[in-house]
Amino acid sequence: MSRAEDTVYLGIDLGTSGVRVEAYTEDGEQLHLGRSPISSQDTEAWIRALRESMKGAGWKHWSVRAAVDSTSGSFIICGSHGEPLHPPVMYYEKAERGYRKAARLSSARMLESKGLRLSPTSPLPKILELMEEEPSIFSKARWILPPATWLLYRLRFREGEEWRDLSVDYSNALKFGLDITPPKPRWFEALFEEAGVPLSLLPTVASPGDPVGPAESRLAESLGLRGAELYHGMTDGNAAALAGGALSEGDMVIYSGSTTVPKYVSPYMKPHPAIYYHRHPLGGYLAGAATSATGGMMTWLAEKVFGIPVDEAFSLMEEAGDPGGLVFFPPGARSPFNDPLLGASLLGLWPLREERRRVIGRIMLASALGITFLEYSYIRLFEQLFGKRVEEVKLTGGGTRSPLWNKLRASIYERRVKVYGDQVAVGTVIPVLIRVGKYRSIREVEERFLKVRETLKPDPSITDKYRFLRDRYMDAWGKLREAYHSLQ
Repeated sequence: MSRAEDTVYLGIDLGTSGVRVEAYTEDGEQLHLGRSPISSQDTEAWIRALRESMKGAGWKHWSVRAAVDSTSGSFIICGSHGEPLHPPVMYYEKAERGYRKAARLSSARMLESKGLRLSPTSPLPKILELMEEEPSIFSKARWILPPATWLLYRLRFREGEEWRDLSVDYSNALKFGLDITPPKPRWFEALFEEAGVPLSLLPTVASPGDPVGPAESRLAESLGLRGAELYHGMTDGNAAALAGGALSEGDMVIYSGSTTVPKYVSPYMKPHPAIYYHRHPLGGYLAGAATSATGGMMTWLAEKVFGIPVDEAFSLMEEAGDPGGLVFFPPGARSPFNDPLLGASLLGLWPLREERRRVIGRIMLASALGITFLEYSYIRLFEQLFGKRVEEVKLTGGGTRSPLWNKLRASIYERRVKVYGDQVAVGTVIPVLIRVGKYRSIREVEERFLKVRETLKPDPSITDKYRFLRDRYMDAWGKLREAYHSLQ
């Protein structure tokens, strides 16, 4: 365990609610798994959570290669030494006024043809609003960085050293305004020029897995990472997709967490309002969607409405047997309709004389079914877009903890399902493994680093039970959308 020639591959997942650290040997053995919640969205809270997540790590004499992933679309405005000049701007924050200004730009419309559609949560509208509201920040600003990039260079540079020659991986760069259609992705300069945002505030564009340099800060030393070789990671959504097996053309992964994130490895881009594209770190594209808070809705119901942990609610769901006519329609604000008026609905609720446990179970099961129908709609959409049947769906994330829900998924999808559990950070080190030449075969990486927890086939009795409801669900959802608009 302490041979100097041994190498540790370290993935740091800087998520919205916490930090997760995973460490692996070159053969895929997990050496460390640490997690810590984030108390608030500021860089000091991120560092505290990182310290907690690193506790107990035991590779003092090992060589370390580390990469970082973080939430897509969040950013930090910082000075020339990396010091934050403003609290982190998170991906879920909206800038309606900035969006209206950005949406009028001809270059923004041109960018849509390249696969990226701006929204009120995109970084550019928020930057435009901040430039208007707090111009003094930009008089001192040197860099605008995604959290993963900021943390990498916080580890890279000594305290007080000027941050220079920075680069950002093209995964985290995308939502700022990146053109991913050339062989090497690049900033869509016309957008920044027309918007009046200096491109000098943004780093150059690199690939996930590209080297950053050695970790030389006191922070790195205090974490046991001084001298570690740092590499660019990616967004947490893409890391989760790779961790769930989205490695080769035709692979489909659904990450089930606070949001539902379907991803499909495609050979080309085919624009659609409910889909956006990343360049896949290993070749081709990752077609996907970041839906509204689907799993977050279930957690909210369990904890805020019923006053019980979500795992207990999953158990009651198992006992319920059937939702009894209840149907949950997840928010369509982002996907699949991209309609800001379409909120979440739970229809068919009726005050029956039932035990509280059964009522909770039925509502939770109805929610799980609604989310499963949403997932199914993306399976069908990817098949229609790319003309290839999805034979197998891979699942990852905390929403895979319910055995019943996974069984429902296989039966409603009418496809084989592989459950990978809740991994994220391993996904961000996969490009590093390929980059350093340890593995040349993507499938060999999959076999060693990605562990299938369970494989499920459709249960014909469940399929027959829910096929009718599933096949009419999208029509009903569309009519619900009309109802929302009629109320405005």
